[in-house]
Amino acid sequence: MNSTGKLRTALCAAGAFCLLIAMLFSSLRIVLNDEGRHAREYERLDVAAAMGMSDEDILRSLMKLVDYMEGRTDDIRLTVEVFGESVVMFNERETLHMVDVRELYLAWKTASYVLFALAAAAFACVALVERKRSLHTLCAGYVWGFCALGGVGACIAAWAAADFSSFWTSFHLLFFSNDLWLLDPRTSRMINMFPQDFFSNIILQFALLFLIPALLLLLLAAAHMIIHKRRAAKE
Repeated sequence: MNSTGKLRTALCAAGAFCLLIAMLFSSLRIVLNDEGRHAREYERLDVAAAMGMSDEDILRSLMKLVDYMEGRTDDIRLTVEVFGESVVMFNERETLHMVDVRELYLAWKTASYVLFALAAAAFACVALVERKRSLHTLCAGYVWGFCALGGVGACIAAWAAADFSSFWTSFHLLFFSNDLWLLDPRTSRMINMFPQDFFSNIILQFALLFLIPALLLLLLAAAHMIIHKRRAAKE
């Protein structure tokens, strides 16, 4: 492969990396917006009863947070019943923290659209220039882009598995400029409505939602490259 070919493959790899990052965040959005999924999880884990709330109120509280992050509502204020008493669901510290969360979420939402556009532009550029060889270059670029993201993801996953507390703290220190994310489980309903199993299952489901199409594309790209290599060897 000459230098021009390598450059085009690198462009496709960059496009694939952008595409996969955008797919990753989009998968998270799909899971977060799945109200039926949350209702089933809350029923299975019996979180509402442990908090002295009804299933309807805890689900309504979660979807209020999702709507707020998505920009569909301007605040997270709502009243619920806790052990038979009517109270405001989220306290002041939680409300202030969600302002930061929403800002970060919307920034990533915008970034995902930009990344999709960059990926499309990179792929279109190569397709227009190479024409007949474009599919091979796109496949090679996707494999390299997947490997690059896989390497980064493996390092992050290894860190989280080895010391989740360090990973979680570093994540918040990187993206937040204050300590509002340090919520007290004794007083924070926002913390208690996300027990470990609930949170872990969200991560698992959005990871699978991302990995299934991403791996399918990888298999198709790898299969094409193998077939292309065998045909080239016969010529």
